[in-house]
Amino acid sequence: MKAVVLEEIGRASLKDAELPEPKPGEVVIKQCITGVCYRDILTVEGFFPRVRVPVILGHEIAGEVWESRSERFRKGDIVASLTYIPCGSCDRCRKGEENICRNRIAYGEDVDGSYAEYVRVDERSLVKVPNGTPMEGAVIAACVTGMIIHAFEIAGLKEGEKVLITGAGGIGVHAVQIAKAYGAEVIAETSSEWKKDRLFSLGADHVVCSKEFSSDVRKIAKEGVDLVLEGVGQPTIDQSLKSVRWGGRIVVVGNVNVKPVELNLGSIILREVRIFGSIGATRADLEKALKLTSEGKIKPVIHSVLPVEEFQRAHEMMRRRENFGRILLKF
Repeated sequence: MKAVVLEEIGRASLKDAELPEPKPGEVVIKQCITGVCYRDILTVEGFFPRVRVPVILGHEIAGEVWESRSERFRKGDIVASLTYIPCGSCDRCRKGEENICRNRIAYGEDVDGSYAEYVRVDERSLVKVPNGTPMEGAVIAACVTGMIIHAFEIAGLKEGEKVLITGAGGIGVHAVQIAKAYGAEVIAETSSEWKKDRLFSLGADHVVCSKEFSSDVRKIAKEGVDLVLEGVGQPTIDQSLKSVRWGGRIVVVGNVNVKPVELNLGSIILREVRIFGSIGATRADLEKALKLTSEGKIKPVIHSVLPVEEFQRAHEMMRRRENFGRILLKF
């Protein structure tokens, strides 16, 4: 099979690879598509020191069980995977917080990932996909929609609250839909004027588009928003802090350039602003994302589907923020 292999930090290429064989408790999934995440770019660039090389990139996994040595999943099942393998036995896993399992193993970093037609996956990572779920929705259910659901859950999003969502890439366009499903009033932020009408079409109540966007947000929500979903990170976090009300919350799910962030601690303390970090999705979040997608309450927004041979082009499109929605690779 063809696979995109990170051969060394800074160098990934399309290679011929052997088809994987499952061990006990594992399956091999046959994929028709996989998702491209900004984390893949950061992996190539060396921002995650524990990455083992060579390794097949990618962590957005869904497809048909092709071969199984699992008692829970059979050949022909349609499944979606978490982006990692939880240990299943630590305190965090037993409490349903497997996303912060200290023993978890990451696909595309610790073990071979999704930039290949066939992927070996541990049964602890998998859930069955409901009938009627589009494969585009299944493949982004862990890293995108499930991750957003997890972030909103830990930040306590309530119906009627005002939510600011930063960035209109693969995360932001789905966060708008999910926030509306929660009954929130949504302000979407983008740095690209051409994305404004599309954000409105997805359900955004307001769209702001300027580097100093907090002043525009304050015109909409005079006291500030109740919650910010921060999907961009260092470039927007200061404006997000200025946009949130006294007693409001910021939940951080992304950081596109991994630069250090300076925060005005006095403002955080004085206004009692709560800041959450949120990573990944649990199995429960993944199941909820798939259910909402199968019901049509979340519609996958796909910018483009490229052949796996064009993975470099996909990465460059993300670097340049050319995408509105997710970029997929096909096999």
